[in-house]
Amino acid sequence: MDTARQFIPMTPVRMVTAEEVARKFQGDIPAAARFHCPSCDRPVHFHHATSASGKPGSRSVRAHFRHAKNDPVARFCERYQAGIGADPRTEPPALPMFLRRNRDRDSSMFHLELSVRRRSFGHDLETELREDRAAITVDGVPYDLAELVADRKHTIRLANPTFRLTHRITVPEQWQRNVGAPENGEQLFIFTAEFGTHGGRRLTFGAAVKSGFDHYAVVHPKTSQKLGEIFNIAEKVGEIETARGNLLVVRIVILGDSPNRQDAEFWLAAHNFRLTSLDFDPVPIWPPQLRSNGIDEPLFSHSPQIYQTPFIQPDAAPMAATLDMHAIPHALPHSRLAAFLGFAPVRRLSSQIEGPCCFLRASRYLPWSAYMLSHDHPSGLTLADPPALSPLESPMETNPIVPPSAPILQQMLRQATNKHYDIALARTNLPARHGTPPSVSIARIRSAHR
Repeated sequence: MDTARQFIPMTPVRMVTAEEVARKFQGDIPAAARFHCPSCDRPVHFHHATSASGKPGSRSVRAHFRHAKNDPVARFCERYQAGIGADPRTEPPALPMFLRRNRDRDSSMFHLELSVRRRSFGHDLETELREDRAAITVDGVPYDLAELVADRKHTIRLANPTFRLTHRITVPEQWQRNVGAPENGEQLFIFTAEFGTHGGRRLTFGAAVKSGFDHYAVVHPKTSQKLGEIFNIAEKVGEIETARGNLLVVRIVILGDSPNRQDAEFWLAAHNFRLTSLDFDPVPIWPPQLRSNGIDEPLFSHSPQIYQTPFIQPDAAPMAATLDMHAIPHALPHSRLAAFLGFAPVRRLSSQIEGPCCFLRASRYLPWSAYMLSHDHPSGLTLADPPALSPLESPMETNPIVPPSAPILQQMLRQATNKHYDIALARTNLPARHGTPPSVSIARIRSAHR
């Protein structure tokens, strides 16, 4: 690989190239200098450039970084050179799966839901699926793929879940690259905690478990004791009902400085996951925005969407404010620009358009980011209905004997207890009696209190 993250005591962590290291240290790498893979965060070794020896088959090799041979954790990294089977880029992506808590009040029971991907590759995917009458079959029951693609809220609840999915779920082979294919679990499913206490999205094979972050593990009861030995936190939060005994839902956390970190790395690698201390997602820094279903929804209509590199350290020197701007080809008039800050120059931006949503990444080694191209207000910006005020809460006339500061205090207290009341009044053109006047934007109020 050409790049790595350089760690030198008392200096900021930064991305370096192998050629840069070769020029700077001239072949004599300090013992204190360490390098980690930008993708899997495993240690990598610097290798000097070599020239062809003149023997048949010999060739010149540029300076580069390389994983340790047969590293059991790094073997799932996309930059690992040894290879362990088929090229992952030729394999269809996994079907999305979600862990969700049942809607019963105070329920400790969860369930699993299946969805589909929507990779059009420049075609009208929904129309072509309808013409083909394509269907996904789950436990012998067909579901219209076009309907699933058309409605993102339409999911399939997986009854009696098991870790063997390929014999229960069938997707037509010609559509697997567009919508996904079933992927088994190695006696384990791991989910993010992006829905908070209500569940999250399944991590596919090779995905990273981030230290210091909550995740949910779905396991057999006999595995829960092992989780308690490896992870700093392994707390049972619920169960999933199955015909052969309930599966456990366990909240797991491994801390970055945990003495069990190496054990966790090897245990996760045995189950086709990797442990990392890095958050590889580019950081949206402008404009202010909501995140709904993993999609960034900008609150300002005409601002470009700006992402910052995830490799900036808190103590790093300020970077030059040079934006790398890109126009995203799209049918929408005046579609929103994308910009990158702190990345190497993006020569070829990878992007895919799905309706008003743009998926893009500045490098093939980074995950996809998703944001809304349209200028409509975010769909995630939904307001609560105004409460029905009791007689004791009805607005009262200002008492002339109250000190001047008292009404202001009353307004602040009223707005602090109900952040949506004044917004609802402003939207219905009624006077805002108890807080922010209508001239203040709704987006500002929501971003301050979300």
